Amino acid sequence: MRLVKNKRRVLTWSLSMWCVYLAGLFELAPYIVPYLDDWIPPWLSILFLVASPIARLIHQPDLKENDNGR
Repeated sequence: MRLVKNKRRVLTWSLSMWCVYLAGLFELAPYIVPYLDDWIPPWLSILFLVASPIARLIHQPDLKENDNGR
C-alpha cells in the first residue's frame, strides 16, 4: 500500500469522495433546514454511500501524480 502524496487533490476531485460528501449533505440537510425532511427521501444518502466504492473503481486520469511528485 502506498499513500498518495497530493492528498488535497484527491479529497477534492475524486468521485468516491464526492459520493461521501453528497451522502453527508443529504443526511444533514433536514437538520439544518427542517422543511427539507419531506423532500429528501431517506434512501438517497444510502444510495450515494453504496455508489462510493463503485466510483472508486472508475479510472480518473486527472488524479495521477506528476513525474516530479506534485
